[in-house]
Amino acid sequence: MTTQVSSETQAGFNMQRRAAHDQRSALARRWGGRVFTWLLYVVIAFVFVTPMAWVVGNSFRSSQSIFANIYPFSWKTFIPYDEVSIKNYLQALGVGDVAKGLGFSLDQSLFISLSSALIVVASSLVINTAAAYFFGRLRFPRKGLLMVYVIITMMIPQQVVTVPLFLVVNQLGLTNTFWALVVPWYASPFIVFALTQYFAELPPELDEAAIMDGASLLQVLRYVVIPNSLPGLLTVSLLEFQFIWNEFYWPLVAISTKNLMPVQVAIATQFTERDPQWGRVFAAMVLASLPIIILFIALQRYFYNSVALSGVKG
Repeated sequence: MTTQVSSETQAGFNMQRRAAHDQRSALARRWGGRVFTWLLYVVIAFVFVTPMAWVVGNSFRSSQSIFANIYPFSWKTFIPYDEVSIKNYLQALGVGDVAKGLGFSLDQSLFISLSSALIVVASSLVINTAAAYFFGRLRFPRKGLLMVYVIITMMIPQQVVTVPLFLVVNQLGLTNTFWALVVPWYASPFIVFALTQYFAELPPELDEAAIMDGASLLQVLRYVVIPNSLPGLLTVSLLEFQFIWNEFYWPLVAISTKNLMPVQVAIATQFTERDPQWGRVFAAMVLASLPIIILFIALQRYFYNSVALSGVKG
């Protein structure tokens, strides 16, 4: 009897030890995973934040000060401890005799980029939303084949279609005009594809109820689909705005007039000088990045809602 009790006690003790060991192992794995995740976040943040911090810090310096502190690599490389001046920003915006003499005025380029991006986004919302409504909500024979065509056009690199696109724009008489920055991008296969997936996830009962109440297809789109798809529409608008704002290759081909150059091309022209003023170039880069950063911060709630809702079926 005593031997049996001792065996049961020993077995219970072993089970408790094994449970404690398993608990410690699970805790160690959990904390190890968290540490690894945070280390990965720190590395990613360092890779992305470091170049931007270097550009922002040195945008307040002269070229001589930038090269004097670039080596050895230390905190002095990033923080303008020796001089802080907004002269580079003023010159980048064309303020002052020096900037006017050099012909460098970023305000005109910022206006061109902003105007073209807003017009493209507005026209894109009208045309691409209508196309996505057709693909995502309406029944039509062979609709899948048309969607395959849209996806194929989305996969073609821009460099492949640049020459044919330039020939078409030239035949239309739009070369070296403001509309050369707008017309080629009013329809986007990527936006059509993205909105099609978003519209397809809305419950079809919404359309059926509206049609039973006497609504036309256009009214269903306007009063049912669009109000329930605002996060998705704002997300694709942000992506389209960012694409047009950062566009460099096409404006470089289609535009040669300095007054029509968008901001990315205007900044690149500074690198053709014999001795570019890097402080002014960095200031121009910061000014060119601010609209996208501000826009994303203002619309990030809708962007995250769109990503979260994209996996929810009606």
